[in-house]
Amino acid sequence: MSNLSNTRNVRVNEVDILRGMAIVLMVIFHFCYNLAAFDWLDINTNKDIEWRVFRAVIVSGFLLAVGMSSYLVYSTHVNLIKLSKAVTKLVVVALLLTVGSLFMYPNAWVYFGIIHFIAVALPISVIFARFPTTALVIGVTCLISYQLDWISMRPIWLWSVEHLGIPRKTTDLVSFIPWISPVLIGIYVMHKSLFNIKIAENMMSNKLAFLGRHSLAIYLIHQPIMYGAMLAISKL
Repeated sequence: MSNLSNTRNVRVNEVDILRGMAIVLMVIFHFCYNLAAFDWLDINTNKDIEWRVFRAVIVSGFLLAVGMSSYLVYSTHVNLIKLSKAVTKLVVVALLLTVGSLFMYPNAWVYFGIIHFIAVALPISVIFARFPTTALVIGVTCLISYQLDWISMRPIWLWSVEHLGIPRKTTDLVSFIPWISPVLIGIYVMHKSLFNIKIAENMMSNKLAFLGRHSLAIYLIHQPIMYGAMLAISKL
């Protein structure tokens, strides 16, 4: 989700559009989530299969873009200062989201959501940016192993719930396994130009690309605005 350009300061418009599409879908998801939270819509985004698939598509879009952007930026040269600034910004935003969620959802606050995940995944993706084939193998292996129930973060999560006092229910949880997979696969996708889809510039694509370039800021402000507006309406 971080707004990254490559080492020649040339952006890949289609990656921005991918990120922009994920942002739009995320806003729709959170809007419906809020409607359900205020009992204005009869859905369960944590259990209903269609909403779980919808969320998986959104998260996959963001994380593919992370891997693709990492390859563009870091496959030939690693600027440690730039990387440190990017990770620091993500960590600060993640902390703000955690604090904000404590007020909005005190019994289901966010302790490792998508921004927290990206803050961890970004430096890992930088390590593999020069080894795209290895990234693909590890990413696919991790995904298959998770689907076959060979590996899981659940034991660590259960231990954390019991010993660290984090809530069993959270509004946003992006487990390291299997979600590191689309990040690593995204590196290979960009390396092999598998995302070689040229989208004509028009009003729609330009707006999506704009949203993609400012995705982190939009992620930070959209939910407090929507939730606050709905909370105010509910008090009328």
